[in-house]
Amino acid sequence: MKRRSFLKGALVTMPGLTALSSPVLSQKPPKSSTAADKNPGRATLARIVNEYTTFLPGEQEELAQKIDVKRITMQYSTVEAVVGSQHITLKLGDSIQGWRLLALLPWHNGMPTAVFEKHVTHQGALVFINSERELARIPKQIGDLSKIRPREIAAPAEMRFDRPHERWHGPDRLGQYVLDSNEDPCYENIAALGPGYTGWTLVSDDGVGVLKSIWLEPDGKSREFSDDPQNLWAPDVNGRLFDPVRLLPLPWLYAYKPGFSKRTMLGGFLPAADIGVWNPEYGVGYEVMMVLTAAERKPVARVRALLHPSQTGPLRAGPMFSDALVSDGAMDRYWNGTAAEFYTALVGLWERWTTFFESRMQADIPDPWLLQAAKSGIVVSRCSYRGLEPTYQIGEGSYTKVPERSHALFPVAHYEFVWAQQLWNQTERVEPHFQHYLEHYVLPNGNFTYNTQDQVEAPLNVGVFLRNSARAYDYTGDIDALRNRLPVLHRMLDYVMARRAWTKSEFPESDPRHGLIWGSPEADNGDPDDDTPTAHLYYYQNAAWIWRGLKEHGRCLQRAGKEHGDDALAQQGTKFSEDAKQLRADVERSLRITLDARNDALKKANIAPFAAFDTTRKPEELTSYENHRYMMDWWTSDWGDEDLDMGHFRHRTIAGQEILGMNSAADGIYGTDSGTLLTSNFMEHGTLAGRIRWADYRPFLLTLYGNLCFAMDSGTRYAPEDALIPGSYAGEGAGWTWSAVVNSSLQPTMALRWLLCYEESDADRVHLQKAAPKHWFGAGQRISVTKCPTRFGEISWCTEPQGAGWITKIELAAGGSTAPEIVLHIHPADRRALVSSSVGQVSGSAVVIPADALAGKKQVVVEVR
Repeated sequence: MKRRSFLKGALVTMPGLTALSSPVLSQKPPKSSTAADKNPGRATLARIVNEYTTFLPGEQEELAQKIDVKRITMQYSTVEAVVGSQHITLKLGDSIQGWRLLALLPWHNGMPTAVFEKHVTHQGALVFINSERELARIPKQIGDLSKIRPREIAAPAEMRFDRPHERWHGPDRLGQYVLDSNEDPCYENIAALGPGYTGWTLVSDDGVGVLKSIWLEPDGKSREFSDDPQNLWAPDVNGRLFDPVRLLPLPWLYAYKPGFSKRTMLGGFLPAADIGVWNPEYGVGYEVMMVLTAAERKPVARVRALLHPSQTGPLRAGPMFSDALVSDGAMDRYWNGTAAEFYTALVGLWERWTTFFESRMQADIPDPWLLQAAKSGIVVSRCSYRGLEPTYQIGEGSYTKVPERSHALFPVAHYEFVWAQQLWNQTERVEPHFQHYLEHYVLPNGNFTYNTQDQVEAPLNVGVFLRNSARAYDYTGDIDALRNRLPVLHRMLDYVMARRAWTKSEFPESDPRHGLIWGSPEADNGDPDDDTPTAHLYYYQNAAWIWRGLKEHGRCLQRAGKEHGDDALAQQGTKFSEDAKQLRADVERSLRITLDARNDALKKANIAPFAAFDTTRKPEELTSYENHRYMMDWWTSDWGDEDLDMGHFRHRTIAGQEILGMNSAADGIYGTDSGTLLTSNFMEHGTLAGRIRWADYRPFLLTLYGNLCFAMDSGTRYAPEDALIPGSYAGEGAGWTWSAVVNSSLQPTMALRWLLCYEESDADRVHLQKAAPKHWFGAGQRISVTKCPTRFGEISWCTEPQGAGWITKIELAAGGSTAPEIVLHIHPADRRALVSSSVGQVSGSAVVIPADALAGKKQVVVEVR
């Protein structure tokens, strides 16, 4: 089975595009002000509440309430506790100030530990505390079960995001509707447009791998089946490994009604499930929590159910679950373990993952939901790796192959796995995965092992691996790790450069193929039996990414050689830098030939070519692979010609293959006469990479929040490769469309880092808060980032309002060979212009701070008005 399958998207010509025509290779992306600035009187967008992170007035303080435990008596299972003015002794099930005593752990960190829980409207918290101190306070996104309902759709009827009633094509009407408003895109106004994606919830842990992970469906039952031999002849009785129905009293009262499920990750990002289900007909609901134990990797679950008034008499018993704890009209039961086992596993998971993030880069932003999404991408990806063995699938699914083969070896997944963690200062932790892949999944000839060579991947991936290698050294200075990588990296580089040498000898300079790199542009289109110079067009993204990889690799080796007194390494770097310059010259010559040869329609639309001889198509023609893969690779390579970047964006607009800022395609292969709107979001970091470089940051936010609100589950971050949108669910369509994958899961991880801190590739310049929305700069808001890695050293900063302006404190840790110019972006909530800065110069909505401003200083304080 191929990894993806697309039909050619429906095509349409957009009216009024002639205004976009401009001289090729000269025009920069438009630097216009935002639509809101031009139309300050425009009405605001409809909004809904973000029920994953919202507190009603006073509720956040309630869940932060201090619990003082005076004494725990294990013999009698009692706890003497003080909360506020109340001082009482509790037994299991009792409450104090709304905090319910759930369990006692007889021996945790050398002392008995009590576990309390409290719920407010949309949130909750678990507190682990002994007589000396509070050990952990784990936030929950399940609160009052009766508040669970389908996501509200609040947009005007004519602007609601619905499944198309006919084959979809045309302009990004919804995206333009958002950008024409006076608001920046966010969850509250983007999610209000239509129904979200319904995914599954992962139960796993770091390095557990896909086969030992568990998926829970929206009603809490496991997708995985029991290995009980009786399952072969009685699957209706013993089929599911876990089904909460077995633990519920009067289970028919709790029957799942589609949409009445709130699926979340405990703590907002842990690989532990927390699912709430509500039955509006009978007014009862239940909550399912599941976690893996640390040693055995055994799943243990808790079920909390609200009891119906008709429930009388004893509750059902069973061999796999504990006796029920009943109090205050609620029942608690534990499956496959005791309460102590469950909470011990949970607090251990919380401590490990919070330490994982807190020990490196940290961020505190006004949108905790977005921050949780960024963390979740790293978490679920690491959980799906089997130790160091790679994966493409998150959890088990249609792409799962163990031992590793086929899609597990997808180089695009592995490079993004490494890249995203590097951006969050986890380079040391991901380095073993990087090296393991190089040593085990690169062939002797330098090509990638992929799909056991049923397919071959694009040569451009070699450039990305080289870029990841350079970034690893930039961020850590680890010369030993760099030297370990070099033999395999240079074997990979020899492989692609031999293909370039062939085109230089075969084609004259007047031929646009001269100096390009032949090979499959995408695994689905690659065949090892036809991996020849004539098998594919000569795509520019192959050459662009090899140029980028060579440039960064050469720079890195020169830097490492200088810093470690290794002249041979520095000389190698000089050679690779020269190779990059020669490749750049050949590609620019080729581009000029192809651009000049375009037909009049392409020139008028100012569309950038995908390949040599891409000169005769109609502007409205754009294949799905060009849309969701080829132009993405171009943007991520950061070739540096802004008009060529814009040429691809113009092409997408003209072809009508964009929705809410995301790539899209109309596809009619899923059993519906009307067709289905699809976004292949596994490469959406390409769109984000292109748009983060724009002066107008709002289209970047549109793509980011469109992706988060419609192409992944808003609570569990279940992110399929190809999302049928809107309102799809895991299991709809072909297997590869709903399979959660590493790349799709990591989109918010990469995007939030770029939003907060973006390093320009070819200039010593770092942008802070480049795409932070206006409401993040309002009264009482704060943006704080520590230990953010850059090639110039770690940057920490904090921005918050002060008086009539803002104050930002910036620290740049030593480590870079060159200090950067820092561009500090401020987007006032009231859209007023910046007028002055205590450091640097105001330029539009940013302050440009020269490199020497941080020289010899531990901290620079910037006051902006």
